[in-house]
Amino acid sequence: MRNIKNIDELSIAEKRVFLRLDLNVPLNDENGVADDTRILASLPTIEYALKQNAAVMVCSHLGRPVEGIYDEKYSLSPVRNYLEVCLGRKIKLIRNWFEGLVNIKSGELVILENARFVKGEASNDPEVAKTLSGMFDVYINDAFATAHRKEMTIHQLPMKSSIKGCGFLFKKEIDSLREVLGSSRNQTLAIIGGAKVSTKLELFNVLSEKVKCIIAGGGLANTFLKATGHEIGNSMYEEMFIDSAKKIIEKAKSLNTKIILPTDVRVSSAITQELNSRIVTLNHISVNDVILDFGPETMRIISKEVNEANKILWNGPLGVFEKDAFSYGTRSLAELIKDAPGYTIAGGGDTIAAINKFIDVDMLDYVSTGGGAFMEFFEKNGNIPAIEALNPEFSS
Repeated sequence: MRNIKNIDELSIAEKRVFLRLDLNVPLNDENGVADDTRILASLPTIEYALKQNAAVMVCSHLGRPVEGIYDEKYSLSPVRNYLEVCLGRKIKLIRNWFEGLVNIKSGELVILENARFVKGEASNDPEVAKTLSGMFDVYINDAFATAHRKEMTIHQLPMKSSIKGCGFLFKKEIDSLREVLGSSRNQTLAIIGGAKVSTKLELFNVLSEKVKCIIAGGGLANTFLKATGHEIGNSMYEEMFIDSAKKIIEKAKSLNTKIILPTDVRVSSAITQELNSRIVTLNHISVNDVILDFGPETMRIISKEVNEANKILWNGPLGVFEKDAFSYGTRSLAELIKDAPGYTIAGGGDTIAAINKFIDVDMLDYVSTGGGAFMEFFEKNGNIPAIEALNPEFSS
């Protein structure tokens, strides 16, 4: 990020600005915007560009249409309508913009139809990018949530652009993530939950070198428990990743990094059997039990770690928090992090859902809009496609 220019460091007045945003929002049954979080997060960059009297072309994807084929179901029309209300102006939606013919005046804002309707978007086609780069003078990426994807408007298009930079949201995301990456490992705590260890193996590998302690939660903790010889009953785990979990445990031990697993858990015979659940220590888990949440003894251990850490990274719930009977661990963690003395950052869809359910999102220092990008940033030490493409040293 050190070499990447922010939008307010570039001369964009009267220029044609291609603004890549992430407006991939959920729609309701009436085809309206159901959650405007990503739209609102993009407004500061849009408004700044308009105040500079730039000719602004907003580009985004929506859903997963077949590449190169227009499908009204995935049109950005509902997003356009919502932005018109937010900005108090009429906005044109340009359908065939990928033909390179967009007539736009200074001070005007248009939305380019779904980027995934463009043949060459998903395949990151450099020739299509080269053609489209003639449409604009300045390329700006403010779509951090897609920064890990090698798609044409995220990767090849900025590679073909001589003047490029990032928007305010993108910069805020990167600065916050680097706050954790740049910390002393002796001061940093990572809490990694979720269903599968297979999706977070590389994250565990990298974090074991960068933090003092990792708390493993959710379904992925079951694989670690199985790897350490504990009975987990009928709990979900990944048999084929037992050896990988053992290697992570050994690596962490060699680096003097603690991996904390639950010492007591809430179990039941099934996720639907909420009334029959009970708290047990690990040596009292029966063959028919299903682990669904952390217990109070484990949360006391976690509380100590949270209160001693200077930096805290949270990605993934500790249990099936959507059900009240199994929400104790995740709710307690959210409350601990809310009051933690250290710098707190969280990311991932389930994590944000948990934060919104149990506390106010503003109670953390930073909550990332990225899911996959959030994790991959840490896995690859910040070297993800969008960041690579925005670096002036990597233009092609």
